[in-house]
Order: sequence, then structure tokens, then C-alpha cells
Amino acid sequence: MDQNMNNQKKYCGLAIAGFVVSLVSLLINLGGIVGLVGTILSAVGLVKTKDGALKGKGMAIAGLVIGILSIAYGIFSIIRAASLISSLI
Repeated sequence: MDQNMNNQKKYCGLAIAGFVVSLVSLLINLGGIVGLVGTILSAVGLVKTKDGALKGKGMAIAGLVIGILSIAYGIFSIIRAASLISSLI
């Protein structure tokens, strides 16, 4: 009976959105801004799934990890670009 109840839970839309936006941020980084949006959506989705009423906790955690990595890469890219520009001047 408990297994049947578990299947009837709905997914948290914010967790799904955060995961998808974080995945997209790997392709379209824009200096980490897209990763920041994915991280925020995933964090809110994680909070909403914490009580167990909604499914998607794993997707929210994955979105957080991917989003944070994307932010770090965006910051690294900005620093690298600034270094290259300053070496040309």
C-alpha cells in the first residue's frame, strides 16, 4: 500500500526546472548567470521536496551540483578572458 502512495506523489516543478536550467548552463554559460538561476531554482526545489510530499529531491541536488560547477566555470572564464585582454594591452 505504501508503494502505491509513493507513486502518486507529484514532482516538484522547481526541482525539474532547476535541473534543466543547470544542464542548459553547461552549454550556454553567460559568465555563470544561467548556472546561478539553475542553482537558485534547484535550492528552492530542494527545500520544497524536503518534507517528502513532492518527488524530485535527487534532481534538485543534481541541479545544485551542476549549477555550482557552472558558476565556478563562468567565474574562471571571466578571469581568464580578463587576463588575456590585459596581456594584449
